Amino acid sequence: MVVYGVNPVAEAIRAGYPILKIYVDEHFRDREKVLKLAKENGIKVVKASKKKLKEISKTEKHQGIVAIVSPVEPVDYGELVEKTISENGYLLFLDRIEDPHNLGALFRSADAFRVTGIVLPKDRSATITETVVKASTGAVFYVPFSVVNSFSTALKEFKESGGWLVGLEAGGKPLSKFSFPFPLGLVAGSEGRGISRSTMKLLDEVVEIEMGGHVNSLNVSNAVAIGLYRVFTERFILNG
Repeated sequence: MVVYGVNPVAEAIRAGYPILKIYVDEHFRDREKVLKLAKENGIKVVKASKKKLKEISKTEKHQGIVAIVSPVEPVDYGELVEKTISENGYLLFLDRIEDPHNLGALFRSADAFRVTGIVLPKDRSATITETVVKASTGAVFYVPFSVVNSFSTALKEFKESGGWLVGLEAGGKPLSKFSFPFPLGLVAGSEGRGISRSTMKLLDEVVEIEMGGHVNSLNVSNAVAIGLYRVFTERFILNG
């Protein structure tokens, strides 16, 4: 897998992911000391032309640095559930998120608000690509994720293990007045369509974000960020 951009490459190194090689522009200015970090971790650094960097990264937005990284592998779903239950934590279930930029932004929010892990369906969902890594600014290297064959079955297994499922969707209870139960599975739907009917039937509760503007909806990554902040403050700040 190819990772490009100063912050994503730096985070890949810090997270300890196996980086095979780093290519840098001949005139790269290492203001963030990424190359020093690479040297300390024994990673080979090769100087390359802008043309070469574009060929490797398939973009001109590489910021002068590109890394070849071993693929980010999903973790076992059962282990992720067990960890969430034992730590009284919370999982983020993403029901058919198709835009890689949104998925990357969701990983970034998940990292910021201490999500135990992310659950993705195998079909009709964006996967971890270079675009997702870039959009997440490297957060994919810190947030464990699982890919499940059946999203509905995964939700049922989480409930059977003692977890609660709360959907983030218009028409639910006001988010500002809702008290989240833990261990929690926060469920968000796809761009445009929201949470699927089959998933809605499995939810314990549904909450909505109250808004006061002229536009009556938010981008899914923005909505989830707000929801996760609320969950984070309730789990780790308000209740210690």
